[in-house]
Amino acid sequence: MLGATSSRAGDTAIGLCVEPALETEFLLPVLTRSVVLLKLLLQNEAIDLELASSIVALDPGLAFAVLQLANLERDTRESPIWQIPSALVAAGQEALETLLDHAPRLESPTGRLKDRLSALAQKSVMRACVAHWLARELRGCDARQSFLCGLLLSVPRMVALVHARCPDYRAGLMAAMARSLPAVLVRASLAGRHAAGEGSKRPLATSLIAEALLGREQSAGGAAAAAVEAWNCWPEVDGNGRHALLESGSEMACWARANWLRLEPWELMSRLERRRPWE
Repeated sequence: MLGATSSRAGDTAIGLCVEPALETEFLLPVLTRSVVLLKLLLQNEAIDLELASSIVALDPGLAFAVLQLANLERDTRESPIWQIPSALVAAGQEALETLLDHAPRLESPTGRLKDRLSALAQKSVMRACVAHWLARELRGCDARQSFLCGLLLSVPRMVALVHARCPDYRAGLMAAMARSLPAVLVRASLAGRHAAGEGSKRPLATSLIAEALLGREQSAGGAAAAAVEAWNCWPEVDGNGRHALLESGSEMACWARANWLRLEPWELMSRLERRRPWE
């Protein structure tokens, strides 16, 4: 059912062009930790959706795969299923087990490819955590939707690395994203960090601010992060307010970087509900 690769996880060659059995399927590397933990949960007759969702939420490759599974049979006239608990239910236990058996592991590649994939996965989680925190601070925004927007913003870049030897992967990727994700997130992911969020798309706006903040962490100045167009969704926040939020957001990003793999997934996701998780 999961046609992006026909080999077992341990034999998957990352970067090879593999013809998918279904047009909407793209498998990205997933964390071995995610596979082990989710398989344990799937052994139970009734899966704990909160625990399972926390595992998926901290693994961008797994999150994208689960959303694709959930939307394979969706009527295109309907909105996509893109909340993780609902997606797990829609995907079903059998398909999830097949996914875990076939998905390549993030730890499998060697050299520069492994480093780049790991860096993108880490940045995705950091962006998601900052977006979640910003949504709670700015209000009028769904924090969980902000988290998922932040997590999935790097999907095109991850796919580009994995399918670098397949020249026509972009058409399949666009089809997969269009079926599995809201249109505004698809547009932003393909356009890059400077895409502006619409006023009614605040979860995307927090993700774009978080992306700018992470870019600031790698540069000397912070003016660009305080000037991104996504701030226009909150006209009541002045320049001083933006800079104050960015300073605290930097602490959030550092905390997420340090704890992404150190804490159990459900513990990290629980800590995100605190006002200042880093304290």
